[in-house]
Order: sequence, then C-alpha cells, then structure tokens
Amino acid sequence: MKQLLGQQMSDSSIIGGGPVGLIFAILNHSHTKKIHIFEAKKKDFFNQDTRALALSNGSRVILEEIGVWDRLKNNITRIKKIHTSQVGVFGRTLMEAGEFNEESLGYIVSYGDLIQALKDMIESLSNVRISFDTRVTKCVDKEGKLNLSLQTENKIQKFQSEFVILADGATDKIEGLELNKKTKQFDHSAIVTKVLTEFPHKNVAYERFAPEGPIALLPNKKDKFSLVWTGPSKYIDELEKLSDKSFLNHLHGSFGDRVGNFIECDSRATFILKQTYVEVLHSNIVALGNASQTMHPVAGQGLNTGIRDAYKLNKSLIESTHTKTLITLLDEYKHSRASERKKILNFTEMLVKGFSSDLIGLKRARGYALSLLDITKPIKKSFVRKMSYGE
Repeated sequence: MKQLLGQQMSDSSIIGGGPVGLIFAILNHSHTKKIHIFEAKKKDFFNQDTRALALSNGSRVILEEIGVWDRLKNNITRIKKIHTSQVGVFGRTLMEAGEFNEESLGYIVSYGDLIQALKDMIESLSNVRISFDTRVTKCVDKEGKLNLSLQTENKIQKFQSEFVILADGATDKIEGLELNKKTKQFDHSAIVTKVLTEFPHKNVAYERFAPEGPIALLPNKKDKFSLVWTGPSKYIDELEKLSDKSFLNHLHGSFGDRVGNFIECDSRATFILKQTYVEVLHSNIVALGNASQTMHPVAGQGLNTGIRDAYKLNKSLIESTHTKTLITLLDEYKHSRASERKKILNFTEMLVKGFSSDLIGLKRARGYALSLLDITKPIKKSFVRKMSYGE
C-alpha cells in the first residue's frame, strides 16, 4: 500500500547547501522527520564570498517568514530607484519604490552574508543536519527508496532517503540520476566586479543597454556599485585582459556620465552565460533553483525564481489533503512550476534578444517602449509586480 503523506513523516535529503537548499530546509523542517543536507564544499566555503545577490520583495517576504531577514538587516543595501536606459537613443524608465507603496524595489546582499544567516538558522533546528565536504556520487532508486553513495574524504558511505531535493547545479555528475537537460547557448559572457564612482549611488540601480551588451550597476555597501556587464563572449574576454584603468575607461565610455567617473574596481571575474531547463525523470526527486533552471542575469530573476521554487514546493507538501501520496504531491508540484518556469525563461530571453540587436529602427522602438513604460502607470505597476513577486 502506498504511503500517504500525513500518516508518517518522511526523511528527506537535499543535495546542495546553497541558499535555495537551505531555505527549503528551514521552510519544511517542522513537516519532515529529518532533513539531511549534503554540501560538496568545505564548511567555510562561503566566508570570503562577496558576490552580490539581488533579492526581490517576494524573496524578502519569504526570508521574513522563516525568521532570517532580521539576521540580514545590517548587511543589505536597499534599491530605492531603478533607472533603465539605452546608449545613444532617447527614452528611459525611472521606477521609484514610493510609487508602488514599497520601502524598496529590491535588496543587494553578499552571497557569504546570506549563507551565514541561513546556516545560523539551520544550526538552531534539531532535525536538520548539514554534512560539508560530502559529495553525492550515486543515486539509485530501489522500490521507492533512494539509495545515495556519499564520498567524504577517502570514504564512501551509504545513505537512504524517502525523497531527494536537488539544489546544486552540478547534479549531472551523479551516477544513476536521470535528467532531461536542455541547454541554450547565448554566446554571451558576464564580467562582474565592484566599482567606486565619483558620485555616491544614493540607492539607485542602473540598467544601461549599450551596443556591446547590458550594463547593470547595483548599489552596494561602502558606496560602491556591483557591476554586471554582459555581452558577446569575445568582447567580455577582451575586457578581462585590460588593466584596471583601461577597463574603467571602457566602462565609462559605454555607460556614460550618470555616476561620474569610475575611480577604481575590485578584482574581476567572468563566466559564460547559458539558459538551462532540467526535467528530473524520477518520481521522488525534485530539482530547485540552479538545478532546475539557469537564466541570463539581465532581469535579476535567477536566485529569486529558486527561492520561489523552495516556497512553492513546501506549500504543496504541507497544504495537501491526507489522501494524496508523496509521489502525487511531488508530481503536482513539478507540473505547476513548469509553466511559471517557462514564462520567466521566455521573458528573460526576450529581453536579451530585444536589447542586444542593433537592427535599424529597433533602437528607436526600444526608446519608445521605455518611454511608454515610464508614463503608463498600470503597465509599470504590473511590470514591477512581476519582477518583485513573480506574479
């Protein structure tokens, strides 16, 4: 007889100790017997990680619900305005938090600070355990049970779980895991760093569409901006090779004078951009976050979509009737999230294509579109709602 959810609490395992996996564990801990989290990196992997993460208002609400937001308050930078424009053509959109009765349009936090706050919360939960430096090498489904092989230092251990959450984008290296993975290459890369500018950021974020690719400046601590500059991979590779002075001159030439001169930058890192869509071909395994989808950063929706994944899955599991099996609930979740995931991937791809083309007349059309968005409040409100809450 199939086990019904609610008759007996199950054990679950999470592969990946990043933000999405930890958030799901905190959300679901009181509805699960035990949660085991396996993270391949060492215990202090996040300590010096200052990568900027953009959190939406929807993500803030979820972090408030699990009691983590208060732990982050001193480490976040609020985005009070977003200025969107394109180089060399009229038309721009300015969005201000007050227009939409929000205290902020988003928040910037470092990866390390977010992981530390989540990890502190996890450590207060008696039925959640994180095993660092532990890599899952094999996953075999036997008679409804998932048998995992764990590699810790030079040892291989066995572990059994009722169901598994994939929250690590490197899961294609796990033997026995059956995935249908679709990848779309953009031939684009991103270069990221922090920059100090002549004028203080005043909590304004900028999205500037230049011929070479979108430039995002996100307000961060110490009056610096976090820079995400995307474009054709060949062009980004050339930028990476420049001296700091030449790089900042190129940035100023592409971005313009809105923040004054670019004075200095931190070390730069580049990564290739691609879009992935993953279907898990196991009834008792679910993928969340980057294990489920990756997208171009132009709309800043990657992490926020993953956090919504975690929230929706937990909601599906705890708000069900007692007449549904665990497998049925997981299947219903997968189907319900598939449509939203497709919409956000299509929206992101549309932005990339729409603002990366220099066809005659298209620049002017984009200018009209930005101006229309700026003066049409219902459209503007709907756009902000979508970006903030995924609705």
